[in-house]
Amino acid sequence: MFKSFWQGCDHVWNKISKFYSPFIDVLSFSLLILTISYVAMNYGTLPDEIPRHFNAIGDPDAWSGKGMLIVFLILKGFILLMLFLLNYFVFISNESAKDAIAFVNIPFVNKDQLTSEQAEVVRKLSARMLAIVNVCVSFLFFYIIYGTIQTALENQQGLGLMPLYITIVLVVISCYYTWKIYQTAKAENS
Repeated sequence: MFKSFWQGCDHVWNKISKFYSPFIDVLSFSLLILTISYVAMNYGTLPDEIPRHFNAIGDPDAWSGKGMLIVFLILKGFILLMLFLLNYFVFISNESAKDAIAFVNIPFVNKDQLTSEQAEVVRKLSARMLAIVNVCVSFLFFYIIYGTIQTALENQQGLGLMPLYITIVLVVISCYYTWKIYQTAKAENS
């Protein structure tokens, strides 16, 4: 039983390796485990009311029960798993690059006219982008939950501007990969 499990993991690892380093996904899931562990270690010492919302500069502006952390963990786990599964089943395990890129919106490009090579590049870029966005979102959730706990324990005064910086990085990464996908599709398709 364990042998077939590890063979399945090895198969998934090898498929992902053709698109990007699987360590990106390992990092995403490791951040989830780290976040769960951090919440578990601190949950008992938290006050009954913790910050649940922060304004644009990271100061807490709404409070609720500490059970909200469980909701955040469930949300983080759900988003992480859904992005991973979407990436794996749409882009990575799909045998046809043309079928995989049916889910990619490339403005001003007729995807039916892309060559197989172009479709494969678009597919790989899309898979990489989704994996990197997943790790950034995972880090963003970790930081928000960490900051929420530290603020509740009065060890810091809020989140600061770090969530804004991470969000900017997410936008820049998305724009960069979208631009690369568009350039790949247009340059060779002209």
